[in-house]
Amino acid sequence: MAREAGVSFKTVSRVLNGEPNVREPTRQLVMQAVRTLGYRANPYARNLRAAQSRIIAVYFSNPSRNYTSEIQIGVLQRCNAEGFNAIFEDASTGPDGLVSLRGEPNLAGVILVAPLTEDPAFLRRLSEAGIPFVRLAPVDAAGETGHVSMDDEAAAAEMTDYLISLGHRRIGFIAGPDDHPQARLREGGYLAALSRNGLEPEAALMAQGSFHFDSGLRAAETLLAQSNPPTAIFASNDDMAAAVVAVAYRKGLRIPQDLSVAGFDDTPLASVVVPSLTTIYQPIREMAAQAVGMLFGKADTDAPASSVLPHRLVARESTAAPKP
Repeated sequence: MAREAGVSFKTVSRVLNGEPNVREPTRQLVMQAVRTLGYRANPYARNLRAAQSRIIAVYFSNPSRNYTSEIQIGVLQRCNAEGFNAIFEDASTGPDGLVSLRGEPNLAGVILVAPLTEDPAFLRRLSEAGIPFVRLAPVDAAGETGHVSMDDEAAAAEMTDYLISLGHRRIGFIAGPDDHPQARLREGGYLAALSRNGLEPEAALMAQGSFHFDSGLRAAETLLAQSNPPTAIFASNDDMAAAVVAVAYRKGLRIPQDLSVAGFDDTPLASVVVPSLTTIYQPIREMAAQAVGMLFGKADTDAPASSVLPHRLVARESTAAPKP
């Protein structure tokens, strides 16, 4: 906005905060930039300045430890830079049992990690308490709450397209938990890519997982026990993809010569598994850091109420063309 108006960031701040001693022509330039860019003031920043607490709470219930660890690193790095503290709570049992909601009435803000982003009990409790919050990876982006996400459906479709481009036609898929919105989007991307490439989805090629390593073991056993097993398996997170590698090893299958394996998230696990996993890079740390920035009113855009960060496909050793 400062660039649009041709003034300093400090001048923009003085105008938006209604401070005196700003020349009228300068004020008009800033307000014209506001209208041009469609800027809306960030309510989270005002609430945070008014709060006495220097603590934000992060609530999660994602069963993947690798994903949650990346969230924690991103939050802590940004909080350390801003002089705030963060507490993390497993909120699987709902909001009523959370220590921070019962013992920290002056929380500076909250970050909700999917799938809690769609949980009406959490949204209602935070709204009633007047606590500013940002949702990390919501599916329903409607409303006035801030949110940071990526396009899970497009990313899963891209991975499926990639496996098809290698020559795979029987592509197994391990889904995440039914109640997780990102899991549904990833399954939708897989199905959309099959349809776009003229491939019919087969129930026998789809297995249910829960983002846990153990669930990936069970799903991989089911898929690979078939008389006509898949030549590639796309698991909807890296934990379950690593489990597919383990099952393939036990069955004497070589990766990628006998079976290609792909994951999702690009957590550190994807690089240490042997062979290393082809996966979708999800900017988890960056998303977490930007969610914190939204609470502080310091996101990198002039309209920080929402942000969709880019993904990318990372091709590594676990995928190749199927055997002729």
